[in-house]
Amino acid sequence: MNAHKLDNITPTMANEIVQSRYHRTTSLGCWESGKKPHHGGYAVVTVRAGEKVISPGLHQMALIASGRHDELRQTLHGHSYDVSHLCHNRKCFNSDHLVVESRQNNRNRQACNGHKILVGAGFSYHPCAHGSVEKMRKCILPVQHLHVTMPNCASTEETPVPDLVDTATSNNDADANKFDHITPAMAQQLINTYRAVTTDLGCWESNLNRDKRGYVPVHRRNLLSKGRIHMHQLALIATDRGAELKTTLGNTSFNVSHLCHNGICFNPDHLVVESERNNFKRRTCVGHKVILYGDSEHHPCRHDEVETMRKCILPLLRLEAGDHVNGSV
Repeated sequence: MNAHKLDNITPTMANEIVQSRYHRTTSLGCWESGKKPHHGGYAVVTVRAGEKVISPGLHQMALIASGRHDELRQTLHGHSYDVSHLCHNRKCFNSDHLVVESRQNNRNRQACNGHKILVGAGFSYHPCAHGSVEKMRKCILPVQHLHVTMPNCASTEETPVPDLVDTATSNNDADANKFDHITPAMAQQLINTYRAVTTDLGCWESNLNRDKRGYVPVHRRNLLSKGRIHMHQLALIATDRGAELKTTLGNTSFNVSHLCHNGICFNPDHLVVESERNNFKRRTCVGHKVILYGDSEHHPCRHDEVETMRKCILPLLRLEAGDHVNGSV
C-alpha cells in the first residue's frame, strides 16, 4: 500500500475506527475485532480515504491513532521496514504490541513464536533475548507455570515434577554407583548393536521401544546385572563420561539434557550434563528452528549467550524472498 493513501486518515479518524472494531482483549493483552481476519491473518477494515476506498490493516490504524504515522510510512511503498507484532498475533491491533523495525529484525522474531515465559518456585525465565542481545524490544509471550521445586529456592514444599522433554532418568530410584561395572567397551558394544538410524539432525536412534517417559531402555541381562539402563546413559559411558553420568544419579540436582530435544537420541555429541534448572530452561526451545534467509542465519537458542550454556541443536527453516513472518506488513 502506498504511503499517500493513508495520509488522509487523521489520528481522530483512525481512533474512531479502532474503537468501532474493538471486540475483546485477550489474556495476553491483544486487542481483537469480531471480524474474520484477512487471508494473510491480519484484521483489516475498509475505509474511504479521499476519493478512494482502501483496506488497511487495523494494526496500521492503531499506529495512526497513537500518533505514529511517521513510523508507519517507513513500512510502505517499498521500504525495508515492517510492523512487528511483539505478541506474534497478527489479528492484534493494540498499539503497545506494535513496533516498526527492520525486516531482518522482524524475521528474527520468528524464533520466539510459540515460546512461553517459564515461572516456577523461586525462578522465572524469559526466553526472548532480543531485548538484551539485539537492542530490540522483548517479545510479549504467554506465561507457563512449572509446578516444580527448584534447587536452592525458598519453598520447602515438594511438588510433582512434570514429565518434560529431555529431563533425565529419575533420580529417586537411582544409586550413584549402579553403573560402575559397565566399562566403556561394553557400553560401546551395545551402542553399535542397537544403533539403527541417524536422523537429518544427527540424532542416533534405535529400533527399541521407548518407555513411558520417552527414553530408550536396554535391559541389562547381558551385563550380568538386574534392571535397565537408557541408551543415552550408555552413550556417556562409552565416551568416557561415566563420571559426569554419576553426578545425575542418586540424590542430585543434575540431569542429562538432550540438546536436540529428542529423548530417544543417544548421540553423545547431543548430550550434556547440567543443572536441573538449566535443563528446564531448554524447554523454551522445543519445536523451534534455526532461521536461514539469504546469507543470514538466526539461531533462536540464546542459552550460550545469556546463560553460558551450550546451544540447543535445532532443525533448519529457510525463508525465501517475500516470506514475511511474525506480523510483517
